[in-house]
Amino acid sequence: MDEETEQAIRRHLATTVMSRPPGQLPDGIFPTFSTESAMRMVAEGIEKARMLDADTRAANEHYVLEHIAKAVSDGAMSPGTEKQILTLLQRQPELCKRVPAEPETMQFVLASCPDIFDHLVARVDSVERRSEIVSNSIVSPLTVGRHNALIKSVIGFAGELSSAALLRYLDAIEATCRLQQKSDAQAYYVRSSCRLFHIAITENPSLVDDIFIQLSSFCLSFLRIKAAADLYKSLVELRPK
Repeated sequence: MDEETEQAIRRHLATTVMSRPPGQLPDGIFPTFSTESAMRMVAEGIEKARMLDADTRAANEHYVLEHIAKAVSDGAMSPGTEKQILTLLQRQPELCKRVPAEPETMQFVLASCPDIFDHLVARVDSVERRSEIVSNSIVSPLTVGRHNALIKSVIGFAGELSSAALLRYLDAIEATCRLQQKSDAQAYYVRSSCRLFHIAITENPSLVDDIFIQLSSFCLSFLRIKAAADLYKSLVELRPK
């Protein structure tokens, strides 16, 4: 039980039965208890509440992990289950650390439960964990749906991603663009990925040195698209002299 809940229980007890003078106690209660016994009752009540809270948290963790594992195995998750898992993750942020970040799980969550993926990326407690989640969620080639969900989730944290995660994403984008050839779809992938990379290197210029060769090669392949030309210019300007 968190401190806020404990304080709420104490305030409730202090303003109800424990604060009433003998004449205002409910019928059937004889005021023979002392201050010491009253405090003991409060402490026992809080301890029972803590135990109940611990049991509830354990049950919630079991529900989340069991249903995610089952959904990965079945290849589908019902909307109701997804909503319940998201609610539990919001209620117990520490559960985000317990969800497996392995590729099979993250690829399924990104494709089938984008709201859960978005929450995991946003609420993760370390940049290393975030990069692991993002990197393991990427498949090649990327469908429009997967790519949109990925961009939506990581765009606000682009500068925090590791160079390894960004290069894995770049590999997937290049493979996807090769399949599209010169088309509106290809231009869309180039523009959206260049936007992500531009944010990443602007927020974290130290990334440039690690990804310069691969990313500049990508940009030069698509110079006909303004976003790629602009990104290449930024890469050159930000590269350490």
